[in-house]
Amino acid sequence: MGIAACATTLSVGCASNLSLKVGWDEHADFSKFHTWLWKPDGSIQDPIWARRCQDVLSDELAKHALQQVSAPAQPDLWAVVHARLSSQTQVVSFAPDWGYGWGAYGSAWAYDDTVEYEVPLGTMVIDLVDARKKEIVWRGRAKDVISPDKTNEQREEKLISVLQQLFTGFPPATKTASDAIPVR
Repeated sequence: MGIAACATTLSVGCASNLSLKVGWDEHADFSKFHTWLWKPDGSIQDPIWARRCQDVLSDELAKHALQQVSAPAQPDLWAVVHARLSSQTQVVSFAPDWGYGWGAYGSAWAYDDTVEYEVPLGTMVIDLVDARKKEIVWRGRAKDVISPDKTNEQREEKLISVLQQLFTGFPPATKTASDAIPVR
């Protein structure tokens, strides 16, 4: 199931580089989701900031009738926040004949090209995952959200504002079977 079918893009403020995108599985029945569990991915290294992100997300999801539960409860959704609070360089090697990685036989000689790119500082992606199916049903992405030179309080204020914008219109409308376009 793809999220790309439904996407919304929001740009905020002329002086800001803030860019928001939201996508969802248009066939997911959001009325069946009532609980969620925080699923850390390890991208937020600072435990204080991780807790603040979780609290802000909990407050926002509560506005949309989603209640946070703790393990070992079986939630309807997992909430996973991926954040880049520092600059990060990714290096990816690629060979057209072998693909990514070390090649079929574990040798590095297969590389034809190595690409280096920067993961944008301050990027945050929030995934809501159907815990039963283990499929993403909603994704919100914000660039230029978290600035490392701001205090935790300033970053939290910005995060609150961004999450309110990302979750505008949540839960999204679900398409019925009669609305579906046949795949050919």
